[in-house]
Amino acid sequence: MGPARRGLAALLILACVLVWAGCSTVSGDSIDDSKIISALNLKKASSGYEMNGDPFCRIDEILNDLDEVKAAQHEKGSNFVIAAPKGQAGVVAHPPFAPACKREATAALKKLVRPAKKNG
Repeated sequence: MGPARRGLAALLILACVLVWAGCSTVSGDSIDDSKIISALNLKKASSGYEMNGDPFCRIDEILNDLDEVKAAQHEKGSNFVIAAPKGQAGVVAHPPFAPACKREATAALKKLVRPAKKNG
């Protein structure tokens, strides 16, 4: 009965891992850093990121989901959040932050979270 118990234990462990993985994000709504980095054309800088390599468009943190956006919006300090319309993704911007960069970031995040149109 040893091998049967080991098989059952392995199956149980696999089921737990799959359940945990399914619950680790809110309905699969987390957006990967790489997608946000690409959408905003972020370049790694000495401190965080810069949009298009512009030091007046500095990003301190990438926010991957609604919970991260909400948490960042409640933090005190001089930094501010730029987010998609419903907060599905965003970034923490560091002042001084150029108004043109804010508009560009807002538009890019909106486009990033927009549902893909179906052909048909």
